[in-house]
Amino acid sequence: DYLHPVTMVELDKLKTEIESIGEKIKALKAAETVDKDAIGVALKDLLEKKKLYADNNNGIGADGKPYEEPMTKAQKKAKAKAEKAAAAAGPAKPQAEPDSKGAQKKAAKKAAKLAAKVAYKSGESAPADAAGAAAADP
Repeated sequence: DYLHPVTMVELDKLKTEIESIGEKIKALKAAETVDKDAIGVALKDLLEKKKLYADNNNGIGADGKPYEEPMTKAQKKAKAKAEKAAAAAGPAKPQAEPDSKGAQKKAAKKAAKLAAKVAYKSGESAPADAAGAAAADP
């Protein structure tokens, strides 16, 4: 059997560290004088610990969701644009059930039209428009 290099106890410890670093970052951001360097160092440490946790937990992050690498603003924007384009190119309208009333009516109408066309081509009857015009003209 393959054993993870980090045991469950260490994963719990790592999760606690991740949560404490997150709280530290929140406190740094809420301070009156924001120390961007300290926030940057804390963020880098947080991301490293999150990655380590996910790597040793079958790709699941400390939040219980699959781990994804952080993206830049440009990458997020490109992804959102691609998702929007994919949604726009989706199916225009859903297909009706083949046994629904509307589908049955449509099939019957189509069959009647085809029968009329076949009858006209074989010379058995006049088209509907011609028959209506002939009946209206005495």
